[in-house]
Amino acid sequence: MIAWSYGTVMRIVRDEEALQELEVRLVNEEVALALNYPELTGRASPEECVIVNTTAVELGLDSGGKHFVTARLSLEGTPLSGRGEVRREGHIVKMRYTPFQHTVQSVEEKESEYHEIFQKVEGKTLGRIPVVIGEVHSMLPAFALSLWHLWRRAGESKMPRVCYIMSEGGALPLALSDHVRYLQSASMLTGTLTYGHAFGGQTECVNLYTALLAAKYVWKADVIVVAPGPGVAGTGTKFGFSGMEQITIIEAAHKLGGLPVLIPRVSFADGRERHTGISHHTLTVLRFVPEVPLVLNVEHHPKLIGQLQDQSVRHTIVFHEPKDMEIWRNITESYPVPLVSMGRTIEDDPAFFAHMYYAARFIWMRCLKREEMKKMDLFS
Repeated sequence: MIAWSYGTVMRIVRDEEALQELEVRLVNEEVALALNYPELTGRASPEECVIVNTTAVELGLDSGGKHFVTARLSLEGTPLSGRGEVRREGHIVKMRYTPFQHTVQSVEEKESEYHEIFQKVEGKTLGRIPVVIGEVHSMLPAFALSLWHLWRRAGESKMPRVCYIMSEGGALPLALSDHVRYLQSASMLTGTLTYGHAFGGQTECVNLYTALLAAKYVWKADVIVVAPGPGVAGTGTKFGFSGMEQITIIEAAHKLGGLPVLIPRVSFADGRERHTGISHHTLTVLRFVPEVPLVLNVEHHPKLIGQLQDQSVRHTIVFHEPKDMEIWRNITESYPVPLVSMGRTIEDDPAFFAHMYYAARFIWMRCLKREEMKKMDLFS
């Protein structure tokens, strides 16, 4: 059941196009922070009354300890952004049959200037473009920063066009991500796309397949990253985790002619045995795609090599020598958003973040052809 409360907007803490952070005084006189998505509820102003969803805070969920605005009311109690203010943006309804259903214009529909692309495209049309696939949101900034660092260090003037497709495995509103906002402002991301019921990307898509095609044909991407937004789910069971969506993403990237590059989830700091070394999440995903050619970039470490002994011969495993922590100090020195995953920083869990660097280094070497990649086949 959803927990609700009334409140009054005291001040606007942060005011961005797709997200507002509000200071709200609730009916119990508690002052708390609430997030408002103008795309859903309109833009809030001080002294307005709001109805907020307090479920996450009451359950102690990892949502930043904030409430979410679900409706805005005038001082007289009448709804704001209600009848007469609804605009039809397109014909595709996101979050269908929920109180937050809303329309967007998808890139595929007839009113889109790109409609003809999706009428004509068929088959393996991605042209071996690298599709980098991650399980958690923190992999996106670590990969993008690493790629940017490698290109700058090489003195390359033309940076690759990196597009981010946000999957449905975590947050549905893309606006929740501080990482995406900064990476775009720093030109490390060229474009953002959302599909299914995820929303807020610069390009909205009906499904994963058209999102991949839009990244290439609409945004002219050189590299595509597919990963969830903030927040993922796990149950401690073999298959009960949101990262199982990676199977579908790997298969889609391959079927459309892309090169799937899976970032493994690796840790030597996680106290849970199932996540020590290569997480059982990654190993489970790999077991479900034995016939799909993909690339896995892994640190040359005895435990990791042992965990990969039963992997498919169709998977290309590229081993990398461990990197000094000084690299990360150079990579993140001007990045304002903390890089944290599962509550751990780079210093706490260097192996986790190192594997984003290895994936970026593989892409860099492949794109610039600085070195010949040696396919290390453990089964020959």
